[in-house]
Amino acid sequence: MPSIQDKLNSLTPEQREKLLQKARNKRASEQAEDKAQPTINACDMDFSLIFFSGNGSSNEPNKYELLIKAAKFADVNGFSAVITPERHLQPVGGLFPNPSVLSSALAMVTERIQLRAGSVIIPLHNPIRVAEEWSLVDNLSNGRAAISLATGWHPADYILAPELYEDRRQVTFDNVDLIRRLWEGEKVSTKDITGNTVEVQTLPRPIQPTLPMFLTSSGNPETWKKAGEMGMNVLCSLTNHSFESLQENITLYREAREQSGHDPQTGIVSTMVHTFVGKTNEEVKGKVKEPLRGFLNDYINQNDTLNPFKDKNQAVRDVIDNEREALISYAFEKHFSQTSMMGSKQKCISMVEKLHALGVNEIACLIDFGLGQEDIMQGLVELADMKSVFAPVQASLSAEIA
Repeated sequence: MPSIQDKLNSLTPEQREKLLQKARNKRASEQAEDKAQPTINACDMDFSLIFFSGNGSSNEPNKYELLIKAAKFADVNGFSAVITPERHLQPVGGLFPNPSVLSSALAMVTERIQLRAGSVIIPLHNPIRVAEEWSLVDNLSNGRAAISLATGWHPADYILAPELYEDRRQVTFDNVDLIRRLWEGEKVSTKDITGNTVEVQTLPRPIQPTLPMFLTSSGNPETWKKAGEMGMNVLCSLTNHSFESLQENITLYREAREQSGHDPQTGIVSTMVHTFVGKTNEEVKGKVKEPLRGFLNDYINQNDTLNPFKDKNQAVRDVIDNEREALISYAFEKHFSQTSMMGSKQKCISMVEKLHALGVNEIACLIDFGLGQEDIMQGLVELADMKSVFAPVQASLSAEIA
């Protein structure tokens, strides 16, 4: 007998939106009748876990223990997805060179949660291979695969395909339709080793009739517009946006969806936010301060070391080196207080409501920025408890479909 989650997953976007609206109306009616209800916005916000910062240079055993434990926890606590990136040949993010391999492993230890690439750097791959690999993940997970497509930006990644770096945006956009067609079972024309045109159909055939697809944006409005035109979802990061620019891009995205014949309200806007929920702001700040400062310092070092134009920016580099401590301290204080979901439940709830008001409907919680595994897992318990504040709509939705 299918579970409630299975039934929810089988709904079309239009059916899900109708049920969500019915659940919202019911919840609003209940709150109007009960004046004792807390004044918290019962928004239909989803929460996922995203990984990005894993230290690939570590020689420690059990490098993926945190990923597996966190995925299992998210699976049984109502999170939407586990999102793993693609990053090559560098310490920061180096644990994640292949999200399809990691998602295949996670498919074996989870049952409900979506397994999403965040992201696949499309110019580094043959699109036929992308369709094949993620169809395999879809089969292993019984229909839980999803991908976010990225153009990529880091020079180290493009050691694998240096000739495509300049045209990476166009290569990415050109391959969206091809991946969709291959996923849906269409035969496509390509060249074989003799130069002859042949038709190919990828195997194995996937479970899902369509592959959930996101487009990763670092903030360029044109990327948001393109995602809307192509009927894709969006994965972005709060660190690359001000609140104003995020709202502007979401508005642009919704308008582009509508103008291109897609339902403007069904696209998912998933926003990555550094996350650690605890009892008090002071307690959390004390725990995250050094790990996050270390992460910020590594990020500066990574960009400086691998910048292909670094010799032309010596003056800028000298300023950064001389003022590094002040820059990191400023960045930490601003990030903790304004652009993260780190702190007490009430502080984090306020951030969720703020993002929801801007048009975000999924928060991708970045949890692997340097804290120890024990602290991260305890933070997940607190996050799940905080997430339950926004559960009434989802609970009502489940009740409607049961």
